[in-house]
Amino acid sequence: MVAMTQSTLLLGDLESCKLSELPWRGSGNEKFDFSNPNICMVFNAGELSIVEYGINEVIGTCRTENMGPNMISARLNYSEQELRGGQPTKIIAYLLDSLTICIQDLRFNQIQATVNHDSKIDYLELNPGGNKLLFRDKRRQLHLYNIKEQKKQTLLNYCKYVSWVPNSDVVVAQNRNNLCVWYSIEEADKVTMYQIKGDVESIERNEGKTEVLVDDGANTVSYNLDEALIEFGAALEYKGLDRAVEILDPLELTPETEANWKTVAKMALEQ
Repeated sequence: MVAMTQSTLLLGDLESCKLSELPWRGSGNEKFDFSNPNICMVFNAGELSIVEYGINEVIGTCRTENMGPNMISARLNYSEQELRGGQPTKIIAYLLDSLTICIQDLRFNQIQATVNHDSKIDYLELNPGGNKLLFRDKRRQLHLYNIKEQKKQTLLNYCKYVSWVPNSDVVVAQNRNNLCVWYSIEEADKVTMYQIKGDVESIERNEGKTEVLVDDGANTVSYNLDEALIEFGAALEYKGLDRAVEILDPLELTPETEANWKTVAKMALEQ
């Protein structure tokens, strides 16, 4: 919901019933973007203002001309804070120009990283936790950037489609006639491949089931992903190690589950 008075801007999220009212001098030409969870982005005269529903002030600003879909990504994540007594993540990734990604911490208004690339970027998206960034360039190469370690690696060539599975750290991408799924992105060399015909349209996740919808020209075909492995990734990142082990324990040992056990071990040592 968006409304304006003479001196304020009101933004409301009807799902959570959170409302923000902030001082605002409008131009009448504002553009609003609601594609990121818990956040409204307001584009006005070359400046982007980020509003968190329920907070009566702008939580951050940045300057970018690229407001297209999948060219800007913002994440708020409180789950790690609740788990480990730390601070919530509030982060945004956007293009400074067509070859440069800027990653900004909205809590301190600090630049966390600047990623320079040698080909025009046409897609970027942060994971739900806001600590990893996927981006793709015009040559159809897909890259992963680890914000904490400030490392970039190439995941895939000839990438036609890419997305994070909703509410998880699982990556789905298409390269030619292969559907590529990274159930454990920490082990980026472990990729599960499915042969498909057609083009990936979208990912749907509800009621304990995750499907990738593929248009083969005549019909839409759905491919089921391994929900236990997806649940594991989300548990590890947002619900803690005990829950992750509960999910892994009954599963048979495959290259994917072995990679996940290694990730659990690594995180247990870190903590």
